[in-house]
Amino acid sequence: MTFIKAIAVSAGLGVLCGVALVPQVLAQAGATVKIAGFKFSPDTVNATANAAIKWTNDDGAPHQVVIASKNLKTPVMNKGQSAELKIDAAGSYDYVCGIHPSMKGKVVVK
Repeated sequence: MTFIKAIAVSAGLGVLCGVALVPQVLAQAGATVKIAGFKFSPDTVNATANAAIKWTNDDGAPHQVVIASKNLKTPVMNKGQSAELKIDAAGSYDYVCGIHPSMKGKVVVK
């Protein structure tokens, strides 16, 4: 039996048995964070490695996201602007606003 036929037979048997035997591709899950009232909402988000994490500034004041442990930062965002960052490694990363350091959040990458 050729390799192509073997895959077709395996996939066919899996369908008959109600089991998917064909490998699934996992989608990258990003995250979205709103900035309003001088707070990040939600203050903790989950994402997969290399997925876009998007911050949108709904405040009248400018803000900037700084993840010091990864040496990452967004441009300064004025009201209505958004910026994205991607983190390449699993872990828990605290971040602050580069302009208002009392504003804090966390990204958990799996």
